[in-house]
Amino acid sequence: MTDAKTVSCELVTSGTEILLGDIVDTNAAWIAQQLREIGVNLYYKTTVGDNEPRLRGVLELALSRSDVVLVTGGLGPTADDITRDAIANATGCPLERHPDIEENLKERFARWGYQRMSDNNLRQAQIPETATVLENPVGTAPGFISFDRRHGRGGKVIAMPGVPREMKRMMADLVLPFLQELTGGVGVIRRRILRTVGIGESSLDAELGHLMDSNNPTMGLAAHLGQADVRIAARAASADEAEGLLDQMEEKVRTVIGSYIYSTTPDETVESVLAGLLLEADASVAMLETVSGGAIAERMKGGFSSDDSVRILEADQKTAPFRQLLDRPPASEVARDLALQLRQECNVSHGLAVITSGRPEETFHSSQGGETWIGCAGPERTEVARFPFGGADRLTNAWVGNRAMDILRRILLDLEV
Repeated sequence: MTDAKTVSCELVTSGTEILLGDIVDTNAAWIAQQLREIGVNLYYKTTVGDNEPRLRGVLELALSRSDVVLVTGGLGPTADDITRDAIANATGCPLERHPDIEENLKERFARWGYQRMSDNNLRQAQIPETATVLENPVGTAPGFISFDRRHGRGGKVIAMPGVPREMKRMMADLVLPFLQELTGGVGVIRRRILRTVGIGESSLDAELGHLMDSNNPTMGLAAHLGQADVRIAARAASADEAEGLLDQMEEKVRTVIGSYIYSTTPDETVESVLAGLLLEADASVAMLETVSGGAIAERMKGGFSSDDSVRILEADQKTAPFRQLLDRPPASEVARDLALQLRQECNVSHGLAVITSGRPEETFHSSQGGETWIGCAGPERTEVARFPFGGADRLTNAWVGNRAMDILRRILLDLEV
């Protein structure tokens, strides 16, 4: 098998409208996905406005550390399209008029019915000397590959239009084959996401820190609202080899935090996984929430894709049997007894009680936020857990909801709480 050559790459997006947020840069995400598929390492992404000195500075830094710099945008005919000038100055390759490009532009405008092409369009025929032209069959601005003369690393700058359909066509037809030649024609990067619940990002870091130093596969953490992911990426000469590296790293991770991993499907939610477990066990749940206003129950119902959400029942805390339990301390016993009472009164397989102290206006970070007790009763076991935060703000509801669903998940799977 031919070894894959390591190629480092970075992406520079040019455009003030993107820098200011007027346009969302979907190009960068798409390009990153394509590079991953051919095993090219993307280490940096930069967005810079339509300013030649600033863009030139970004390109010079990129060329000092990366093999290939991909640039999108700024190749049009107007005065603010300064990408060509910035690349020429950064690489030490002056711009020169390219007769073939000029002739192609004139023919294209003639086909469109224009008697005369405005002179500013000729800016698109200016490319750095010795650069390789990349034809643009769906637009007027050609791209090009320019070689760096200034930094002595043999770096390359690949310029493409910013219009998505033009960029994608050029990338697919010309740029990706060029990059594959640089890698030796082999190589792939694969990634895997281990979704966790019931453990925070800092705790994950403490548990998995000894694995974070691996160069291949690499591993990192990504925090979301009340939940965190473990992301693993592996680079290899083939997809099978990369997947094998991912398997090995995942096994190491599961040895440490296996019970916290609820899914390896990107973007899969705790509630959708829990819904599947409930259906598989033919289980039903009665819930009582004292502060969150039914938010957790609604999330759990949302995990079902059909009318099966009727398996989630919401009890009224004002009714006599529940009201009487809520009126007496301690909270740990109340949470346990409510969960057991919910099973009995509602004739379900599982009872889930979430008792959160604190006023709705108080936030997760408030020192007066209170605490939360969760009781979960199933046919064979009952669990009670305390969490040192309370209130009804969005962040607290997310954390408490995830913890409540995780406890139910663990009972269904017979895992330790």
